[in-house]
Amino acid sequence: MPAATSSAEAARRQRRKLIQILPEHSRRGAGRIWDGGLFRASAGAAIFEPYDRATTMLPVLESERLLLRPRTEADLDAIAAMNADPLVMRYIRPLGDPSMSREGVKARSFLNVGRGLGYWSVFARDDESELLGYVGLIPWPIEEGAVELSYRFAARHWKQGYALEAGARLVRHGFAGLALPQIAIVTHPDNAAALRLAERLGFRRESDRLDGLIGDPPVPGACFRHSAQAWRAADQAAIGLNAR
Repeated sequence: MPAATSSAEAARRQRRKLIQILPEHSRRGAGRIWDGGLFRASAGAAIFEPYDRATTMLPVLESERLLLRPRTEADLDAIAAMNADPLVMRYIRPLGDPSMSREGVKARSFLNVGRGLGYWSVFARDDESELLGYVGLIPWPIEEGAVELSYRFAARHWKQGYALEAGARLVRHGFAGLALPQIAIVTHPDNAAALRLAERLGFRRESDRLDGLIGDPPVPGACFRHSAQAWRAADQAAIGLNAR
């Protein structure tokens, strides 16, 4: 049997085996990429979703409560719905901005996965039926070579710590997994919740940027930055406290 055929058959056997296991233990394999697809837990059973191979360059990430999986086209309707909510968009862009439409989101969602950058859709680990929001590591247009942390959550999922938990997990991936030297956040200077979140994630505020306009009407964005060196120091300090 040719090597390619043998490999494909082995993958199919593994997938069949996992399907047999997952109905009893649906979380064990949920969110894992197998044979060009993703197993998603739903009502105690496993559903295999074909995966856009362009997105498989991004890893599936997990935190205590959340599953972060690479964005797929199946997520775009939910993201466009968030972008049409005036509460969500209050400090970001005017409602109806074409870049926030489904097609606008699709056009930029998968441009940088080859570099390990892109967007992760966020779900509860114990219930993947609803997209809570997303987080992303994307090129920062203000500075060449820099990377920005992006995030957005549906208003009904605010005040549950999801943005902090998902953001912290992606920052860890950025520094420990991708070896990024630094990460930036740009947010509206009047968005008190976003300002607090940036600080809780370890970011430090710099001067507001005239070249980073945000909001409607647009104002200079509040720029925050975090370095790999500072993140490692804080991470080691936390490990030391937990070991006591």
